[in-house]
Amino acid sequence: MNEIKTKGIVVSEMPIGENDKRIVIITKDKGKITVFARGARKTNSMFLAGSQLFCYGEYILYKGKSSSYNVKQIQIIESFHGIRKDIDLLAYGLYVLEFATFITQENVPNKPLMKLMLKTLQILVRKVIDYDLTMRIFELKAMSYIGYTPNVINCVNCGKQYDKYSFSIKLGGIVCKNCSDEQKYVIRINNSTIYTMRYILATSVEKLFSFQVNETIKYELTLIMKKYIEYHLNHKFKSLDFLLKL
Repeated sequence: MNEIKTKGIVVSEMPIGENDKRIVIITKDKGKITVFARGARKTNSMFLAGSQLFCYGEYILYKGKSSSYNVKQIQIIESFHGIRKDIDLLAYGLYVLEFATFITQENVPNKPLMKLMLKTLQILVRKVIDYDLTMRIFELKAMSYIGYTPNVINCVNCGKQYDKYSFSIKLGGIVCKNCSDEQKYVIRINNSTIYTMRYILATSVEKLFSFQVNETIKYELTLIMKKYIEYHLNHKFKSLDFLLKL
């Protein structure tokens, strides 16, 4: 039996039959994988807690049919049980899982993204900074990990540096006044917002969630990321609709 040991976060769970579960785990070594947990829905199952949403653990798996795996052993590292007890935290947490699931490929490792997911969930539980700012940091950093890093250093169109910029959704970065007049879908933003984006992109995940911003910056970040994600991912996130209703 070909076994693998990997750490991962459960991002999806579905009942199968009377007692089993099919879960999706974003793992450190294998990317996104589908895993069957036999008997996981039984109240006395040793897989019960480790197969729930948000659970971060070490999984010993063996190959199943096709590209799926079966669980042999689970050691829980962090359950994030507190997220499921708070409706606001649950909404934000579900968005993190849904977003990461959509941008992660099957069997393609993305260690930085899993590290970002883990840190984001920890920050949500600890309530260190504003929830919405936490999401903007997560979104911007995650987009950069999949190749959509916006240019926030100089004008993405002419390459020159100026004192004031707008953000071009289509070009994927800041544009100077001369170039912004020629572009559609530009958002006027403050320099402080640009500095914040530069900081997020340049800072390691370990040190990232340690600042606050004013309402203007948060508003501009939210507007930029909403349109930037819509344009480049072309996907509607169900959990985001739920967040907007809170």
